[in-house]
Amino acid sequence: MVSHRTTARGLLLLLAAGVFAGTAHAASVPDLTAFPVTGNVTYIDDFGDPRPGGVSHQGNDVMSVRHQPAVAFEAGWVEKWSHPDGAVPSCMLVLHGKSGMVYWYINLNNDLGPGYDNDGRCRKAYAPGLGYHDHVRRGQLVGFVGDSGDANGIQPHLHFELHTAGGRAIDPYKYLRAAKPLLFPRPRPILGDMTLTLKGATVTAKTAGAITVRTKRILTDPLGLDYINRRTVTLDAGSATVKRKSSTGSLAATTVSQAKVGERVRIRTAPFAPGWARQRAGAGELAAASILLLAS
Repeated sequence: MVSHRTTARGLLLLLAAGVFAGTAHAASVPDLTAFPVTGNVTYIDDFGDPRPGGVSHQGNDVMSVRHQPAVAFEAGWVEKWSHPDGAVPSCMLVLHGKSGMVYWYINLNNDLGPGYDNDGRCRKAYAPGLGYHDHVRRGQLVGFVGDSGDANGIQPHLHFELHTAGGRAIDPYKYLRAAKPLLFPRPRPILGDMTLTLKGATVTAKTAGAITVRTKRILTDPLGLDYINRRTVTLDAGSATVKRKSSTGSLAATTVSQAKVGERVRIRTAPFAPGWARQRAGAGELAAASILLLAS
């Protein structure tokens, strides 16, 4: 892993002046939290590792890919920061948890395209419409993974810090390990039902009324997100329209029981009200509206 400093120590004076005001009561991390990046990640316990300038690493680097959704670890309210950090500002978000704990999201996205263009500044760091001091729910979209600040030009990741109400940084590793990975981020505001499209998935099991797939990419409506998330999901398929697409492009009606393990499939869910259980995507929490089996 590349060594780099991602803690924006220069922000401490600002935070000490106001970020932790009014949160001096005892606090602890809630039992049920949302993993702060939606999709596939890697991370180690690098809290306390040495960094340039004689400082130690004050969080864990959650390695991901550019533009992956970042979500609220728990319910709370947020502050957005654009902190000067050399030639490329560090795009940051501070989440004040309902529990009293405080979470720092650092190195959020500042790129418009797929590369290191830095053209988005911090306008592309945060969830659309997210305002300063807005309240958010657990698992709600708050921003996007990137490489802003002193992480510029290296592997995009979320530098995630956990602070007590008094401002002391503590190792977030065990809390990340206990957090629940989500299939999709919750939109804000809630404007009604949403749907997901599971794109590039592979069938791993099927029955007459259910289909289990290994997902690859998830498309969300609303939010318009398209991101990588490889995991196994079982959907209720009892009311789904099922078709098979041949190598020539023709479509033929079929049934879920005729699906073949290992074949590619594209699934659109039935509209649903987003909530914690559906975000975790346990078996049968989501229902398929259409299933398209694809020729190899």
